[in-house]
Amino acid sequence: MANFEKPSTEAGIIAHALCGAYLMVAFSDGKYVQSEKVRLVHGLLSKNVPAGVAKADLEAALPAIERAFAADYETAAKRVLELIASVSANGIAKRAVIHAAQIAVVADNAIVAQEAGALERISDALDLKKGAI
Repeated sequence: MANFEKPSTEAGIIAHALCGAYLMVAFSDGKYVQSEKVRLVHGLLSKNVPAGVAKADLEAALPAIERAFAADYETAAKRVLELIASVSANGIAKRAVIHAAQIAVVADNAIVAQEAGALERISDALDLKKGAI
């Protein structure tokens, strides 16, 4: 199933947006490799978490969003982009989403066209100029 429940708290929405941005880029090339998962755990969960968002919020969001992307990338991406757009007015959350997307690009030591496309879609959701991420 490509669905995950919409969080009911602001912290939950931000956590889903962060994990979703990372996973959208990581899954965009059709493979989600162990090095990307390790980078997520060490890069995203260990720092750059906006105030008010507990690591537990991120850890709770991760498995459901992973399953959603594995089941149906495009449906999951649309849901994640809605969440990302909903936090775009929060400067701290916006920067954290950008960081999450950027660390996903370097997690597998390569950038491919699909990852660049995912970054553009995230930029659009954040109302940023093309190429801003």
